[in-house]
Amino acid sequence: MKERAALGLKVRTGRAIAVVVGGPPESPAILLKALIQVASSFDEGAVFHVGQGMPVDAARAFVREAESRFTERARAELAALTERLGTRIAAAGMAADPAKRLPPLESILKSHALVHAAEGELYRRVFAEAALALGVRPLRVPAEELDRRAAAALGIAPAKLAAHLLAMGKASGRPWAADQKQATLVAWLALAAPSETDPR
Repeated sequence: MKERAALGLKVRTGRAIAVVVGGPPESPAILLKALIQVASSFDEGAVFHVGQGMPVDAARAFVREAESRFTERARAELAALTERLGTRIAAAGMAADPAKRLPPLESILKSHALVHAAEGELYRRVFAEAALALGVRPLRVPAEELDRRAAAALGIAPAKLAAHLLAMGKASGRPWAADQKQATLVAWLALAAPSETDPR
């Protein structure tokens, strides 16, 4: 029987840090860390920025086509990653704030702040859809709440949680920056609460 595992994601423009953890929820280990790139340049990835220089209808079609292309790439990359790992992804989490309700595209393209917000949401959707293709719905947890939520869900003192997270990072090697830590912690939280991430 394959070991249960959970996927954690920290999404940035054009890419995501993916971490898979497995083992007992009280003391899991990192099975894999990866960078998944779906856009290779600013012009390809910053679709709402680029759309500001287009008529609205052309921008809408451009963004829609780009999101579809990015989603297919993310699905293929996540599928290849989990196949290489040879384990069942039973749960997933994403270090992210709750989804934001954005105004119509016409308003987004007029606001620099909304352009950034829309691009962030686009990539979070892309990677959420890619995780759904694996059969898991990512549990979204704001980065600043991860420590508290994980400690409460696992029944582990914050100091013990931090110590185990540090040990996981050391054992997995570099890179081990904030994005990898957040992806690991949200994967750990998802592993402890798989029913919250199962879309079925």
